[in-house]
Amino acid sequence: MKKLILLALGLGPVLLVPAASAQILPGSTNIADRVGQVILPERVLPETASAGTMSHRPPRLDIRPELPQEIKSRIARFEESREKYLARQQELMRKLNRATGTERELIRKQLQQLRDEWLERARSFREEAKTRLRELQDVLPRYRDALIDAKEGALDQIHKRRGDGDR
Repeated sequence: MKKLILLALGLGPVLLVPAASAQILPGSTNIADRVGQVILPERVLPETASAGTMSHRPPRLDIRPELPQEIKSRIARFEESREKYLARQQELMRKLNRATGTERELIRKQLQQLRDEWLERARSFREEAKTRLRELQDVLPRYRDALIDAKEGALDQIHKRRGDGDR
């Protein structure tokens, strides 16, 4: 019995060393790195592989609706406003780097004013969005049935594409 206990104590560390070294030693656990080649899936569907290129992902179905022109114009205005703000900020930062002590204080005030204007515009945008959200929450109950029907129709379409229309 004593020999068996000594044998277990002697073999224990021998068995633990490989497991511990695998966790401690640096190196990649990626099998492709160890083998030295890229591993591809065995089956490539013909509809996903086009001439000369192989795509292992199914084609993406873009079901997002086209944005209304009003939203597109708002986005364009925002992008334009953002670009103007960033250009003005960069111009002031360049001036700040080349300015003397008194000029630096004036430029810092201009930068702060520019930031405050931007924050005020952002606040007004958020307030406008909150107001519009409240208006929509008041209006949406009138269209509840239409929204539920549209949701169910969209879910039916998804189930048909997946092939599990029996759900």
